[in-house]
Amino acid sequence: MNSNLIRLTGALTLALLLSFASCGKDGSTKTISKASLIARNWIQTDLLAAQAGTPEVSVFNSFFEACDKDNIWQFSANGTYTVVEGSTKCVSTDPNVVSSGTWQLTENETKIIIDDSAEPAETLTIRELTSTSFRISGTQVSNGTTFTATIVFTAQ
Repeated sequence: MNSNLIRLTGALTLALLLSFASCGKDGSTKTISKASLIARNWIQTDLLAAQAGTPEVSVFNSFFEACDKDNIWQFSANGTYTVVEGSTKCVSTDPNVVSSGTWQLTENETKIIIDDSAEPAETLTIRELTSTSFRISGTQVSNGTTFTATIVFTAQ
């Protein structure tokens, strides 16, 4: 798993994507595409981790300093993303852009590939996607132990 992604979002896991529907003027239901739901600004609000057979626990505060918790993930409709500093920086001279790369949906839109420009691409399972919440998950091996990590985002 790419170290920037771990630092910024922790371990990743994605699951089933939920569709968001709205009513049009004619009373018909229009489904908003999953890509349209993703293409917005998100802030990471939690990082959950679990080993096989154990419940997920939050490790957000263990992985992130307060100055990293307000970073904004900007997913664009053109398939690019940028992670930018929020209102606080850990080091005032750090650049505003923390990370950037591309993203795309795959496997019938149940997975997302996040390809950081400085690290190998990661394929993550979409666990939840609504207009306000986005959860992605993946597996990680650390010191011979496999665990699942879930990144929780809230729309901005």
